[in-house]
Amino acid sequence: MGEMARREFLKSGSSLAFTAALSPGIMTPKPGPADKVVVGLMGAGGRGTQLLQWFAARPDIEAAYIADPDMNRCEACATKIEKITGKKPKLIQDFRRMLEDRSVDAMINATPDHWHALGTILACRAGKDVYVEKPTCHSIWEGRKMIEAARKYKRIVQVGTQNRSADYCQHALEYIRSKDFGDVHLIRVQNSKLRKAIGKLPDTAVPAGIDY
Repeated sequence: MGEMARREFLKSGSSLAFTAALSPGIMTPKPGPADKVVVGLMGAGGRGTQLLQWFAARPDIEAAYIADPDMNRCEACATKIEKITGKKPKLIQDFRRMLEDRSVDAMINATPDHWHALGTILACRAGKDVYVEKPTCHSIWEGRKMIEAARKYKRIVQVGTQNRSADYCQHALEYIRSKDFGDVHLIRVQNSKLRKAIGKLPDTAVPAGIDY
């Protein structure tokens, strides 16, 4: 398979928020077999585990790494992946060790929001393509730096903006822009994912299995 063919998985998920895909001739192929895309996960929470399960179920994907400061989460995620693939990924607490591995093609970034920009930029710099969960980043400045990194290091970056790119949203947008809808005079925005405050707890010893 060609270098771009190996990365067709980036087109089969949610729609592109931005991409730095260049022509195949500019890409540098990695050494060794190219029949599978080798991926690593950064952030083994609920969403990260779900994403890696979906990736691991594909015959053209090898789930090689799970990275999370909480080894308990790593182990829980690895158990699910091993049931799918029959192979346990490598478990690490520092995702930078995963980026140092030249065999890794792409990183799934499913961390808390404040790690989306920096994790993506570091992965691009390490020569990895990235699927990063929404929201893309905290600010326009961060987003521009992510795009600059993708372009500078010739990487493909995809953001999981499924709802924004869903058919029903696209049809609604087309209708609003059509003459049949009429002029827009008022817009109301509703946040349907409000959460309770996480509260404040006293300082305690670092729990077992966690390395901040």
